Amino acid sequence: MKKLLVFVIFVFLAAALMLNAQDSKKILNIQKAYVFLEEEMLVNETDLNCSYFIKEAVPQDIRIVGKHLVTPERQEFTDHDELVVNRGSKDGLKEGDLLLVIAAGQVMRHPRNHDRLGRYFLKKSLAQVTCIYEKHAIIRLQKGCYPVNVGDFAILYKPEATVFEKRVDYRLCRIPANAVTGQVVHNELTLGFPAEISADTQYVSVDLGEGVVAKGTSLLVYRKLAADLPPLIIGLAIVIHSENTNSTVKILDAGSDIRLGDQVLVLPKAAAAAGPGRAGKEDIPIVETVPGEGMEEMPAIEGEAAATGALNISVLFEFDSKQPSADHAADYAAIKDFIADKAEYLVTLRGYTCSIGGEEYNLRLSSQRAETIKNILVSQYGIDAAHIETFFYGEKDPQFDNSSEAERRKNRLVKIEVNGK
Repeated sequence: MKKLLVFVIFVFLAAALMLNAQDSKKILNIQKAYVFLEEEMLVNETDLNCSYFIKEAVPQDIRIVGKHLVTPERQEFTDHDELVVNRGSKDGLKEGDLLLVIAAGQVMRHPRNHDRLGRYFLKKSLAQVTCIYEKHAIIRLQKGCYPVNVGDFAILYKPEATVFEKRVDYRLCRIPANAVTGQVVHNELTLGFPAEISADTQYVSVDLGEGVVAKGTSLLVYRKLAADLPPLIIGLAIVIHSENTNSTVKILDAGSDIRLGDQVLVLPKAAAAAGPGRAGKEDIPIVETVPGEGMEEMPAIEGEAAATGALNISVLFEFDSKQPSADHAADYAAIKDFIADKAEYLVTLRGYTCSIGGEEYNLRLSSQRAETIKNILVSQYGIDAAHIETFFYGEKDPQFDNSSEAERRKNRLVKIEVNGK
């Protein structure tokens, strides 16, 4: 009997170890596929929640008025500390509400013409309402970036989407004509006062605002050395926050320090196509007019071949489902017909999910959705698997803002792009 019991325990432990190894292997594969995508996190949560902005005014109704601690000598507070704000249930606050703690600074002006840009505001920390009273509430700090002080104020936190996409690789040696340009007006303001220079991953302010740029807009940074000399291209930057008169910008790559007065130029996403051997051609990406606030790179017409030799189709899925929500036989047949006369072709599948669920689970689900479409194309329509590449993003780089169920439904998809010649 003892031998039988020992044998049963041994079999059980061996099975558990095998299952655990398989699960770990799956997670490892998912992470590897995610890391080695061409896309990367250009604007992350730290950029969004730990940077600064310059704006004329921000509501300061929710004010930190005291500390909820037994250490009265402390003047600065960080993660897990509890503080008291001057608003409660009477003002609409609820337990569980998330707040963004902000400190107000000095008025900032344009260094050239001294026009007022707005007031400096530093994002210090997130906080959650843990206990509510009629006229007060207790908040607990979390994901802090800078020490919080009594007297700082807070606003209701509205999560922003990060920017996860391919980095622009601008290789031309000259500046495009007729482009929208501005200049660096303040360097690295996170300390509350301007620095002389900035470098990679630091923030600068530029005098291009809403209606000209938006979060995710790529900027080329260059410097005019002399009136009779060509400009020097310094590096690349990306907008993380835009206001009426200015924008906060993150330096992605810089060949030298960024200085006050350096010029910036708006680059469209298509700028990545520019190559080193094409400097003499005029088919380079050029911004001819000021882009509108809602302008984005438009995809080809769904299900129809564009003049550029590409076919774009979106396949939607139901919540938590690995199977398409509708019959796309006509679309799959269109793909087969499209590549029939092509000597070379590539089918790219990009899987996405909405924001509901954990990041790891959504990565796995988006991968399964992309593989579902790949299996259909291979098994039912005879498309060579060697000509199909799959990518999966989970809830990263959402195509829509996840603000409502109608918007989340649009994010449960696989985007199919077919290119051939």
